[in-house]
Amino acid sequence: MNIKKLKIRDLWGYASGEGANSITMNGIANYAMLFYTQIMGLSPELAGIAFGIGTIYDAFTDPVMGTVSDRTTSRFGRRHPYMLIGGLLLAVLFFFLWFVPESFQGEKRLFGYLVGINILIKTAFTVFVVPFTALGFEMCKTDDDRARIQGVRCGFNMIINIVFGGLGWILFFPDGKAADGTKIDGTKIAENFNGMGVILTVCALLLVLFCVFVTFKFSDKGQLKIEDKDQGNHLKAFIHDLKDVYSDKLVWFVFGFFGLAQFSMMVVSQVQMFTYVEYMRFSALEKTFVHTGGMVGFMLGSLLLGGLVKRLDKKKTGYLAMIIGSAGCLALLAIFSGGLMEPKAVQLFVDYKGEAFHLSAVVFGVLQTLWWGGCGILVPLAMAMIADLSALKKLKTGEVTEGRYAAGFSFFMKAATALGLFVTGYILKGVGYVSGAEKQTADTLDNLALMTFIVGPVLMVVSFFILRKYPITHETMDELRAQYGVEEG
Repeated sequence: MNIKKLKIRDLWGYASGEGANSITMNGIANYAMLFYTQIMGLSPELAGIAFGIGTIYDAFTDPVMGTVSDRTTSRFGRRHPYMLIGGLLLAVLFFFLWFVPESFQGEKRLFGYLVGINILIKTAFTVFVVPFTALGFEMCKTDDDRARIQGVRCGFNMIINIVFGGLGWILFFPDGKAADGTKIDGTKIAENFNGMGVILTVCALLLVLFCVFVTFKFSDKGQLKIEDKDQGNHLKAFIHDLKDVYSDKLVWFVFGFFGLAQFSMMVVSQVQMFTYVEYMRFSALEKTFVHTGGMVGFMLGSLLLGGLVKRLDKKKTGYLAMIIGSAGCLALLAIFSGGLMEPKAVQLFVDYKGEAFHLSAVVFGVLQTLWWGGCGILVPLAMAMIADLSALKKLKTGEVTEGRYAAGFSFFMKAATALGLFVTGYILKGVGYVSGAEKQTADTLDNLALMTFIVGPVLMVVSFFILRKYPITHETMDELRAQYGVEEG
């Protein structure tokens, strides 16, 4: 049977929805910790706890959303009504993260506000992202397409993150001047965060609307494909779906290796922001170069996924990604923590603002690009592996399973993210970081850098030993399809 591959325009049309995810979730990951510690004065451990609580709550709502989406029947399909409502709410609530009412001044009230707004944001995110991810599973009819669509999805995530995250240092955070003429770092000016919040909210709204429109032709407007005896009993249906996913032994291989990888990515992404500002003392242009370089690496890794999987299969592609990423971090450890190069080593030129651009920034940026390039392969790879398992379950039972498998993946991704946020706050506290301080101690700076460079490789080693036990390949997928007498498509 000749199964048509997804067209390029369909891949990118679907990926536009990931742009809204990128704006909101990367906006929080990139800047929220800085905003609430440096601008609002919240202690780093309380900020980490607040973000972590929202993410844990979000993770536990995913299975519910998976069941609801799988078992929805409407003239607009299973996925698109939730994508529209959840996506629009996500963008609007994201706006209020950066505009804190004056009545929430003081650490206790501010902490309560941050917990509350995060729970609301994460609820809207779940309503959008679980059906959106399930739609991506449903659109694909081949193993390779499942890797292609997730690679393009994550690649577009990073394209948007390059524009609004990497270039955000220049677009949103120009430095200011104090009354005595001294420079004020742009990340310590409240109005910069407010302006960013307005622009990102509008862009997220537009991307949600575009994605819903261009993917509507893939909407499944029919009824459930098999008679579901639990359809009228929502609790039984929910329990059935939970058992269905978590009793799948193969799922745990993917959840295990990806959970550790995601945790390491979250810790590195949070701590590196403080390393940029405090240890490396990057100028705005240097921050842009280094941060954007990491995003470009992630984007390239994601966009290369389809070709790598076609040549190497999924497991060997994962090995390659872990080697690439770990090599970048270990090289940074040797060069900067090992004393081979100082943070402000070798001035190359002076930018238009009169600030020096250093060779150390180039070295840091290039090596960090390797780390994020490896991560850019691993994230969509894990998504594609879960999509494979959902397809296998569908072959065996005929049931609509994409929502529950998407929810299971999302749960583990968010649980690992929440743990990373919790740990980040305590890492900052443990290394001696003081919120609002004009200058951190030398020991604090050295320890910040060390944590940035060493966490990723250590956890990648553990992830490797889990991934190597994963048994599914192109050949086993073909054998299982033949066994059940069903051909995808």
